[in-house]
Amino acid sequence: MSLNYFIFGVTLILTASCTGKDSISLSENTTQIETLSHKLTEAETTDDVETFLAVYDSNAISMPEYQITLSGTAEIESYYREIFRRQNIKTFQRNAEEYIDLGNTLIEIGTFKKTYIDSATDTLLNQEGKYWNVWNLDSGGSLKLKGEAFGFFHPIEAPQRLVVDIEAASLNRYKAYSNQKVPFELKAYNALMEKGVRIRDGALRSEFFTEDSRFMPFAEPTLTGMKEIKPYLTAYSNRGSVTIDSIACYTYHHESFDDYLLEYAKFKVKWIVPGYEGTTEGKGIRIWKRQPDKSLKLYREIGTHDHIL
Repeated sequence: MSLNYFIFGVTLILTASCTGKDSISLSENTTQIETLSHKLTEAETTDDVETFLAVYDSNAISMPEYQITLSGTAEIESYYREIFRRQNIKTFQRNAEEYIDLGNTLIEIGTFKKTYIDSATDTLLNQEGKYWNVWNLDSGGSLKLKGEAFGFFHPIEAPQRLVVDIEAASLNRYKAYSNQKVPFELKAYNALMEKGVRIRDGALRSEFFTEDSRFMPFAEPTLTGMKEIKPYLTAYSNRGSVTIDSIACYTYHHESFDDYLLEYAKFKVKWIVPGYEGTTEGKGIRIWKRQPDKSLKLYREIGTHDHIL
């Protein structure tokens, strides 16, 4: 059984926030991002770990589907070095669909297609999904990848093949990324999310989103706008005979940007169905947008699950 991330939780579109950056600067930055994204794709295709890692900030946060959260380039290197060894890539394309400008942080949102031969089974596999890259713009105009998450539009067979056992990450599974203080309002929203999941209220869960939001749930296509998100969450909440035994939704790391707030979030749910019980864990990245009444609503969200070995 799986629970989607919200248990917790093509033309290029340039979406600028109210940070005052002009379209020329945004265009220059997106051109640099396109170059860096191409470098990442090529390095992964050719198993060039050193070139691949050079794009990352030393304190980057990585949230791949099924893998527990990775913090810093040492953990990220351990993960990708093993994944590169397991996957003999035949084709790999990324397609950026949207850029969101938060000043010294730019978020690239897109889709990908990958075909590769699994080294263990000699089987050709196809993957399609969505990704987020969170880029940090330094004072000199250079970009480094400081956050990422990616998931699939479909279920994956043998998800353990996408998991690398990294001791440091396992030991720190439930620890926050830093000692930063989490704002009270984020704690309050997460508590309300817990309630929505616990009582299986899809309508309540949909109220967290803006009318023009985009939600990228686990193993599903992207949902755009309330007209797609509310029916999805309502139907999902009504599936099966599930009892939520306990749930925790919490902030792993956050950054504030004028009218936006970027949150790296995590969740853990213990559930019961007739004759069986289990635990689902996951994580993802959210962009909260400040509303005219000063409340926060979800503007963009991507969620991934953990597959615990």
